[in-house]
Amino acid sequence: MGFKEICCTLGTELDNEVIRIRADQTELGQQLTERINGVANQVKALDGKVTLLDTRVGRLETKVDSLETKVDSLETKVDRLDTRLTAVETKVDALETKVDALDVKFTGKFDALQSNQSEMMQILIAIQRKLDVN
Repeated sequence: MGFKEICCTLGTELDNEVIRIRADQTELGQQLTERINGVANQVKALDGKVTLLDTRVGRLETKVDSLETKVDSLETKVDRLDTRLTAVETKVDALETKVDALDVKFTGKFDALQSNQSEMMQILIAIQRKLDVN
């Protein structure tokens, strides 16, 4: 083989190698493009899920705010009821004191009435005896 043939063979082999390298690069580029597209699709799906979660979180925040308002309202009502209950307890205590005083007064008057009745009975018995003797 001569120099010419060696150069032609080398040129052909280099040309074939360049073609193989370009084919490999094209194939790798295609694989990379497919991977990128797959990742992009997954990112889009993830973005959709995040958007859905954002919406749900927004609704939850609204519900929590509503519940906080209701709890605050209930706290106010409970405080008012507590105040009213304290006032009622004070009035009941005052009534209890008055009832106790009335009970003491009634007991005193009842005892006095019984004493008067006993005296009257004694007088009536004495009168009856005098009438029986006469």
